[in-house]
Amino acid sequence: MTSPPIVQYASRTDVGMRRAANQDSLAVRMCSEFHEWSQCGHLFVVADGMGGHAVGDLASRITVETLPHAYFKQDAVSVETRLRQSIFATNKAINDRARENREFEGMGTTCSVLSLSDRGAVVGHVGDSRVYRVRKGLMQQLTFDHSLQWEMIRLGRATAENVELFHPRNVITRCLGPDLSVPVDVEGPFSVEAGDVFLLCSDGLTNHVTDEVAGGILASLPPADSSRLLINLANCRGGTDNSTAIVIHVESYPQCSPVPRDATAFADVQPSATRLSGRGFFAVLFAALAITCLTLGGIAAAFGNLLVATSCGIASGISLLLSLRFRPKAVPLPVPALSLANMDMVSDVQKDGSALRSSFRTTSPYRTVDCRDMGALLSILDEVQSELVQAARDGDWKVDFDELTQLNRQALMSQQAQKPERAIRAWGRVIDLLMKEIYQRTRHNPAS
Repeated sequence: MTSPPIVQYASRTDVGMRRAANQDSLAVRMCSEFHEWSQCGHLFVVADGMGGHAVGDLASRITVETLPHAYFKQDAVSVETRLRQSIFATNKAINDRARENREFEGMGTTCSVLSLSDRGAVVGHVGDSRVYRVRKGLMQQLTFDHSLQWEMIRLGRATAENVELFHPRNVITRCLGPDLSVPVDVEGPFSVEAGDVFLLCSDGLTNHVTDEVAGGILASLPPADSSRLLINLANCRGGTDNSTAIVIHVESYPQCSPVPRDATAFADVQPSATRLSGRGFFAVLFAALAITCLTLGGIAAAFGNLLVATSCGIASGISLLLSLRFRPKAVPLPVPALSLANMDMVSDVQKDGSALRSSFRTTSPYRTVDCRDMGALLSILDEVQSELVQAARDGDWKVDFDELTQLNRQALMSQQAQKPERAIRAWGRVIDLLMKEIYQRTRHNPAS
């Protein structure tokens, strides 16, 4: 074979419904020559900045500008080395910029990178943005969330079922920028087959859209349509954060040489060592100390020792505050409330920890979710479009209701004919038309 594989992709990033600015960034670099592809591979990058308005945006922009340049200019012996060294270089670039200006102190960003080359799929990762692979109806998370919740599960201090009760979701334990050096996870190589779909996304998407829903959409729609629908769903469920998605469809792929370690469809892949950055380590340490003090205080109270119970309570509170002090995640910026009362019309389906409950593992793929049953996805899309249509009628929106009715009829007929992909496409179109109207009513920058 003398040409790269056939790969189609689409990317979208959106400010969301509650933020004043978009701190997410993305980059795509496609190889035009077979030799460059075999040595380096197509490169996809998502970065989610943190540290305040302009600072978080700067950190993520430095990432998508520095990383591809560093990746392709290296003379490395392997794709894995290229990824690791380019992420190190990016971390240094962010850290150096912060040292030059005190206003940028503490800025950071997540970084998730996918390379598709002769080696197969190789992932570089820092933070809680994610990389997924969808194959034959199964959606697999290839990256480990460097978050307080996931670290507590890994350390045995919580379970996937109860972690939401004890630990906040938006605390990350590792990111690029704040520390002079940072551990980088490099996962893979993973096998790549025709029909595979890869997704890189920020947590603004995964906080509102479950893996089951995302996997069904990715398996049913082309990249442009699926990326648009995913971000629209995140926004109509509240859009509490910026959201970014890169969707890659593999149409043909040469046999990789050497064969990746997961050449069989879902074999285990040994992960890179998972360690905490300096700030992340202290965040986890103080959170664990807070839980310990709280437990001891409860025991002391049960035995009537109020002095010890009070002391433990105070120590627990101090430890919790220190844990939050060391978290590298930015506090959401306040923005004016939306004028539409029913924007948060669908509850956050991940609040009960269901996203972590599905096949949580300590090796990559870290979670595998079965997305072959489209019934739940179709019900969700039907509910969302129905409530949006009702809001449009009540608010006298300037939309073509005849077109919406026709699309809804197509979806119902496709569902009855057991053609779920057509129903998903039709309802996705309804949702897109109505969300465009919402974007125009609530902000000046619609999804792009």
